[in-house]
Amino acid sequence: MAKSTTARERMMKVYRKQASDRPPVAIYARYLPRGSSELFVRNLGLGIIDYYPIVSMLAPPWHTHSGYLSEVKGAQLEIAFTWENGQAVETRTYRTPLGDLTQRTRKDPAYASDWIDKFYISRLEDYKIMQYLVENTVFRFNHKEFQARQQDLADDGVLLARIDRSPFQKALIELAGPERFLVDLQTEPEPVRRLLGALDRRMDEVFASVCESEAEVIWQPDNISCDMTPPAWFREFCLPYYTKHANRLHERDKVFLVHMDGRLRAIKEMIAECPIDGIESFSLPEIGGDLTLTEARTAWPDKLVLPNCPSPLATQNPQTITGFLEELLENSGSRTPWMLQVSEDIPPGAWQNLLPLICKEFLSEDVESAP
Repeated sequence: MAKSTTARERMMKVYRKQASDRPPVAIYARYLPRGSSELFVRNLGLGIIDYYPIVSMLAPPWHTHSGYLSEVKGAQLEIAFTWENGQAVETRTYRTPLGDLTQRTRKDPAYASDWIDKFYISRLEDYKIMQYLVENTVFRFNHKEFQARQQDLADDGVLLARIDRSPFQKALIELAGPERFLVDLQTEPEPVRRLLGALDRRMDEVFASVCESEAEVIWQPDNISCDMTPPAWFREFCLPYYTKHANRLHERDKVFLVHMDGRLRAIKEMIAECPIDGIESFSLPEIGGDLTLTEARTAWPDKLVLPNCPSPLATQNPQTITGFLEELLENSGSRTPWMLQVSEDIPPGAWQNLLPLICKEFLSEDVESAP
């Protein structure tokens, strides 16, 4: 009897741009609740995409989970919780010799996603304090923890080596927010550019460690969309960054994926110039993207296009879901391998409607309804 192909083998074929009879289906680990329905779809071949930082994050980190948080020499981090309207609000304060920086976040009650109420950078003077945090971050290398986590996941999926966002995206999304950052970059560029330069230098150190690690697939969660990353700044800040690090990773036979889950038409030619291996969590038009899968694959014939299955589909009837999936498979063509991902929040209680039908269309011809 022939040995069956595991979810990990099927997914790694795609990441390595190798031919497969059918595209695999995989889901971010945090979006798959445990239980009988979960076991059912995993037994059908649904793969798990998990991620873990191979190097701890630049301060301040997006998350303070194990493996993410770094020491900052000369600075103190304080975390406090308060309650507003029955909801917990987390306040993080870094105290440094140059002054203090504070961020306030709350969790979405439905999806547990983090939303920032107040960014660390709220004044022009804060860029210098933030630069102090960046330059005094003490990285911790998580090679042993990463290896243990991959061994635990084993054949059920792939553990991506999660690294920090690129400098432009980290400042835009995490540190200052779009309104502050984009205006300051245009009107008071010097402190902004100094911070971006410091971030870039420290990320060089991160990639040096990544290149020496056992990780095969490197994942940068940049959340690129040309609404917030316009073409001129993508060309100045993002394209050279991706090019530099993709070339370093390819020398070590590693795969470099960038999470681009927004509107990409205005920068599609520049994305084509990037030597990255794949556009991860690509947004189809049904979820707000401005390129179809066919258009994206035509624009980037040498790259993986890994689309996110539109989460609103989970609330539709089975006929609508099946029709969408059949059309997606029909239009996918037979060129560069790809996989369908579930890599965004699914409406609570609705994922059981979606995943068995995806598995039926992509992975099996004889699947009954989920329990």
